[in-house]
Amino acid sequence: MKVLVTYFSQTGNTEKIAKAICEEASRANEVELKKLEEVSPGDVAGYDFILIGSPLHASNLAGPVKEFLGSIQAGSGQKMAGFITHFAPAYPDQAMDGFTEPMKAACKEKGIEYKGCFDCQGALTESLHEVVKKKQNLTDEQWADMVKQMTGRPNEEDEGKAKAFVKELLA
Repeated sequence: MKVLVTYFSQTGNTEKIAKAICEEASRANEVELKKLEEVSPGDVAGYDFILIGSPLHASNLAGPVKEFLGSIQAGSGQKMAGFITHFAPAYPDQAMDGFTEPMKAACKEKGIEYKGCFDCQGALTESLHEVVKKKQNLTDEQWADMVKQMTGRPNEEDEGKAKAFVKELLA
């Protein structure tokens, strides 16, 4: 099977998960790993399975990912799954459904079978700490706990879970 792993990453969190997914997927498939800006909308037609990664920005997929999803030119019989990184420790399932809606909508519109989405915590870039702390209305103590939880993420355990996700998807 020909697989494309593409992603948008600004801080390296999503890229780290993309590399883990690519490593696992390449065990039994022909896989290409490309940054989103290296892929044209027409390129995806040549793949059987597309894995697309995005950080969450203000509780949404990154703008370039949403734009790309709207412009892809699908091939027949394709499948797609997503992977998302975010600074929060966890989101409820209904929130994750909302985050993945642009992927689901693009798949439905283009006739691609949507296969799910992996998500994990990543570290928030330090330049955004104060902004997010204020937006979340967190005390210094609450924010310190949040920073402690996200430091070092995604970690080896997260990478292992991403590999297990893609192994099951492509089985």
